[in-house]
Amino acid sequence: MKKPKKILCIDDDDQFLKMLELYFEDNGYLVETALGGEKGLLAFENEKPDAVLVDLRMPNVDGFEVMETITKKTSDIPVIVVSGEGELADVIEALRLGAWNYQMKPIENMIVIKHALEQSIEKAELIKENKAYQVGLEQKLHNMVDNYKGFIFTCDNECSITYMNPSLIKYIGRDVTGEKCHKVFYDGKSFCINCTDHKLGKGQSYRQEIQIFNDGRWYDSIQSQISDLDGSVMEYQIILIDITEQKKKIQDLKEREEYFRKENIHLKASLSERFKFGRIIGKSKPMQEVYENIINASASDAAVIIYGESGTGKELVAKEIHENSPRKDKELVYVNCGAIPENLIESEFFGYKKGAFTGAVKDKHGLLDFANHGSLFMDEIGEIPLNMQVKLLRALEQGGYTPIGSSEVKNSDIRIIAATNRDLKDQVRKGLMRQDFLYRIHIIPINLPPLRERKDDIPFLVDHFLSKYDEKNIPPITPRIAKTLEKYDWPGNVRELQNTINRFVTLKKIDFMGLDLSDSLDKEQIDEIESGKQEKSLGDLIDQYEKRVLTKTLERYNWHKTKVASALNINRKTLFNKLKRYDLD
Repeated sequence: MKKPKKILCIDDDDQFLKMLELYFEDNGYLVETALGGEKGLLAFENEKPDAVLVDLRMPNVDGFEVMETITKKTSDIPVIVVSGEGELADVIEALRLGAWNYQMKPIENMIVIKHALEQSIEKAELIKENKAYQVGLEQKLHNMVDNYKGFIFTCDNECSITYMNPSLIKYIGRDVTGEKCHKVFYDGKSFCINCTDHKLGKGQSYRQEIQIFNDGRWYDSIQSQISDLDGSVMEYQIILIDITEQKKKIQDLKEREEYFRKENIHLKASLSERFKFGRIIGKSKPMQEVYENIINASASDAAVIIYGESGTGKELVAKEIHENSPRKDKELVYVNCGAIPENLIESEFFGYKKGAFTGAVKDKHGLLDFANHGSLFMDEIGEIPLNMQVKLLRALEQGGYTPIGSSEVKNSDIRIIAATNRDLKDQVRKGLMRQDFLYRIHIIPINLPPLRERKDDIPFLVDHFLSKYDEKNIPPITPRIAKTLEKYDWPGNVRELQNTINRFVTLKKIDFMGLDLSDSLDKEQIDEIESGKQEKSLGDLIDQYEKRVLTKTLERYNWHKTKVASALNINRKTLFNKLKRYDLD
């Protein structure tokens, strides 16, 4: 479970602090408050918050002093100013001192400050991740350089080459010992940068990236002194390591990292305006949360478990996660775990060798082979037998796996995306799933809401499904049909809605699992009319009936108005007037 963020609120208004504390605790934050700047700085030292909200105008130690003290200690923790209306100079000074955001009191809508806080914390986490990534990248580069066989030469104080290693001699094509290094490497008359006196201390080296030989390649140049017994410099040793490919890779990684960072920010900023994510349709709040989870899962390489009823679109979510992840250029391999017989499941996942059993006439790769460097989507993962869970867990934990009939231990680099409509914790309690196996796959959970809990998305889904047909063959979606679709509970979820729309286009009626509801009358209205309890006037009832007759006739003739007018024995002008009157035009 994700650890809640801790925020520190510093203000001299006790009531405002209580309001902030109540609001942000209700939104899942850990909140510390401090009445005044002096207590605020003490709380900052003790609590180590993830973000700080601070007022500017406070007695004794004001917000400016608080910000200056905090930013001197660390620039990684966001400081957001929440202060009364002040001069422009105050805003400028606050931003100069390191404020990440500035919000004016009074706060009419707490969502505004919550949004500013979330953006600042997210930005701080991205900066932290980028720093950690850069440190790791530099360490990897350092390890590569240490093990790379490069060029080595030495030169004396007159810049004459005194030694060359065989690799350098082979690259230049001759032994140039005795020649000036700047003439060899730069084909010039002036001294080269390797000959510059860098005033190195004992045991020190000077490192730089240079281009020599006029070959357009980059080299990591490491210069160190070779001293005599009395400490005087006798020669300089220079190691040249070709880092052209590494520089290209680093540049590619930086560009890719920047692209994903901007794309991530763009996607998060635009989520509230989206009614679809790739092939997933929906604008409701539950679906916006699903989109957010897809983005977070795509940026990670951890295992994902998708929970949802049948027909909610678990496979679509798996595809979007894979196609937005760094593994998108590799395979997404699908397997329905519930469809594999128990006696064949091991060979399906791990493969087998020729002759391993009767019928094994040739070697066969398993699912883990096909998904290597890609993703494996395991639908109905709750159906995997216990003994197979043990073997899969070992393979996923980099312990390797062995194809049936082979002694070779193989390893696969795969990302697991699992799906189920079961309660896996209940499966563990019942002894049908190993707890350690659940822990391995339940890292990033995504819960898909059933369609009955996001009926606001039905119009978008219907439009999407109808867009696949020729407009000429699509019957109109009348208000009554739309209401019928909205009232239905959709036990089969989006899949059932798609099949219903397919039948609607084909049969020209709404049919739920064989039950035709599109032409049914409103029973309450019939009961009212028969009992004489209806409150509508005769004119209203006639209008209602006339509108229904018009709607049925329009549907019967596919909205061909000339045919409709002829069937009702009225002229076209009268028809158009009635259509306009009943909003059917």
